[in-house]
Amino acid sequence: MKRRTLILGFGTAAGAGAIVGTGAFSTASAERQMTVRVVDDASSFLALEPGEQNGAHVSNEDGEAVSIDFGGGDAEGDGLGVDTAYTFDDTLRIRNQGTESVFVWTSTESDAFDGDDVYLYHEDSEAPLSDARAIEVDVGTEIPVGVFVDTTGLETDAYDVGVTIQAAADDPNGDAPGEGGDGEEGEPVSDPIPAVALDSVSSLLDANEEPLTDDSVVAIWAESTAYNGDEDGNGDAVDYPGGTDIPVVALDGTVVGLTGPFAATDTDFGAYGNEEFLHNVYDELVGSGTVLHDEGHGQYYTRSSNGGDDFQAVGDYLEDGGYTYEATTDLESDLDDAAAVVITSPSDAFTDGELAALSSFVDDGGVLFLHDQSDHNNFDETTNLNEIADELALSFRFNDDQVYDDQNNDGVEFVPTTSNFNLEEYPQLFPNREGLGSESKLSPSEQYEVDVVEVADGDTADVQFEDGTVETVRILGIDTPETGNTSERFAEWEGIEDGEALRDKADAATDYAVDLLDGETVTLSFDENEGLRGNYGRLLGVLDLPDGTRYNEAVLEDGHARVYDSGLEAHDELRDLEADARAAGRGLWELSDPAATPEIGDEPVEALFFPEPVEVTGNDVPVRSESGEPLVALDADANVAVVGGPLVEENFESDEGGPGIDEFGVYPFLTNVIDAVGSATGPVLVEGGHGQFGADYALSAEDVAHYMRYLEGQAPGDEEFIGLEAVNDVTSDPGPDLLENGEPAARALVLSRPTTELTAAERSAISDFADAGGAVLLIGTAANTGALEYFDPLLDDLETDVGFTDTAVTDASNSLDGDSSIPTTTNFDDAFVELFTAFTPDSS
Repeated sequence: MKRRTLILGFGTAAGAGAIVGTGAFSTASAERQMTVRVVDDASSFLALEPGEQNGAHVSNEDGEAVSIDFGGGDAEGDGLGVDTAYTFDDTLRIRNQGTESVFVWTSTESDAFDGDDVYLYHEDSEAPLSDARAIEVDVGTEIPVGVFVDTTGLETDAYDVGVTIQAAADDPNGDAPGEGGDGEEGEPVSDPIPAVALDSVSSLLDANEEPLTDDSVVAIWAESTAYNGDEDGNGDAVDYPGGTDIPVVALDGTVVGLTGPFAATDTDFGAYGNEEFLHNVYDELVGSGTVLHDEGHGQYYTRSSNGGDDFQAVGDYLEDGGYTYEATTDLESDLDDAAAVVITSPSDAFTDGELAALSSFVDDGGVLFLHDQSDHNNFDETTNLNEIADELALSFRFNDDQVYDDQNNDGVEFVPTTSNFNLEEYPQLFPNREGLGSESKLSPSEQYEVDVVEVADGDTADVQFEDGTVETVRILGIDTPETGNTSERFAEWEGIEDGEALRDKADAATDYAVDLLDGETVTLSFDENEGLRGNYGRLLGVLDLPDGTRYNEAVLEDGHARVYDSGLEAHDELRDLEADARAAGRGLWELSDPAATPEIGDEPVEALFFPEPVEVTGNDVPVRSESGEPLVALDADANVAVVGGPLVEENFESDEGGPGIDEFGVYPFLTNVIDAVGSATGPVLVEGGHGQFGADYALSAEDVAHYMRYLEGQAPGDEEFIGLEAVNDVTSDPGPDLLENGEPAARALVLSRPTTELTAAERSAISDFADAGGAVLLIGTAANTGALEYFDPLLDDLETDVGFTDTAVTDASNSLDGDSSIPTTTNFDDAFVELFTAFTPDSS
């Protein structure tokens, strides 16, 4: 039986072998009825090559012309059958040999076939590779192209089809978000951007300042594991109920609302797709022209360099993409020449005239980017941004809150990460593209040979990678004294009171680092628990010298640093090195004398405060809220106590920028509780191996330096002082021991809300410690009640009658600094009078 034959011919206006023979162009078109060679000529912008799967159908006639022949010839088979639809995946490869990324699409022309009966496609055989689905092809990469043919209704014959391949530097599909592109609405995005990082972000609300649930305006949500809270404690945050995804980026016409800086220079662009998403949004809504970055309203985030708190990197990135990105301090006057405006948290409100000018700008098609941030330390400017939203009658508003995620984050819960993208409504905002970190993306599981080019101090150095990239490394797990005029937190340096002498030790630590590191080629590696970067965009790294010396360890061994009590996997090993140096008085530790620390704050307990507490349960309840909810419960028989909130969290100290807590006896009270439920002596251990570091309303040893100072000033019985130590693994050495020869090696273990489940071995070690007389203090929080369930197996193993509920305790009438989520109380049970005295009253 005779079959239909089909030959597709490819042509070019630029001559054989080249769509365009230059490294930069705007648009090029291959004319039908002409041919293109398969070439490796580096001057050719696009090259056509046979595909791996069905490349046998591609002919290269005498090295001069490319055609695709489905009529037999050298290919398998002898033509196409009757009334049949065919798909030939990966028939042809289109490769970009130029110097910039291009968008590629195709069209066909034939007297016999309709346009939807024969076409080329990329991956989806039902989606023609048309201008509406143009594919971006990066430099040096190729895309596979298949052929779809439907022979229904055709006579037996041979047919020629002309194919036009077009390429352009810009996406030919200029649809607005949600109206087409790669892909069109409802189409999947084959290669979306990586997850984005949400550093200190708030959430979005609807126009009535209720939770925003209109998916049509939301581009990005936090992951379903995220939750929000009133970080600044002023009571004006709107809570998102459980089970509702929290929106963090929204679009209303040409106005984009982002709930954080989103693309500040200290963002880890190598790991996350923030700048790629933002560039996609600019290309969809703006296209070209001048972007004005407002600096006329007291903004913190500048266009120029500002220590990472700036838009310098993303501004330069957009300029590389064809935009002009510049700062202005007179926005109203400069609007006429702008295509887009960026407004980050404005501490100064906009005048009525400025608001009217912005409204006219948007009405005329101008694009407006509004960036808020979380209410941490009340840094947000939600009110001023919402005045703009009101003027523009937007469908969204900004929430005065902070978004957290203790499961999906960049090392700390206030930097959530998410790939919860609205691909159905806004697919064209998420295709992957070359980003700022795409050429030198780092993997936390890899090691890198780098040159140390500058040493800033004992715990910070600049290193250069093989490609010439220079990065700042915050050397992981250690902290050296601050140099220069940087303020020092003396509370975190055990037993050291002499500030001038400690400043001298800072210089000695810098000299030590210079001697060991400067000019050396070292091996840089990372810790799986810490992530690649810290809050200031610096790499968090381990540095190994050519002779095998690990700098992170050596600087501790020689007494020039303390351990930074984070979730670092090697934390306990490093802690032992510091302890040895302290005991020997090496380096800066010659200044340390904890027994000489003066007594502070050891007074009778008149009142207590509890940050975001939950109700506790138990038979012995010494403290309740003023309205009667139990906040502390004891089980002396099991040597266990539960406390509703982290009352020794240092952020409330006036020295830390808090409201001050001198009138509240939280330190003697907690220490009295320890001795009431336990019978051991020795240090207080703070468990930090379950995500407590950096977590909201959880305690790591880094969060309780002021309590450590209080304990150093206490000398009960034969003890010279009470120490405080961090421990991340309670099951074995290294690190502080819970038991030694079956006896408690510590006074107490403090375990605040864990973000991961305790293992059976950990629960067993803690139970054995309690059975031997050690006090176990469990501290809850209402900030994330779901995580309290991780306490339940431990409470069962401890065989105790105390526990936690998921009911938050608030008090609008009795609270710290007017924050109802931090209740204060004097509702003490006189049966437990010993808990409300000074811990060592004879020395008061």
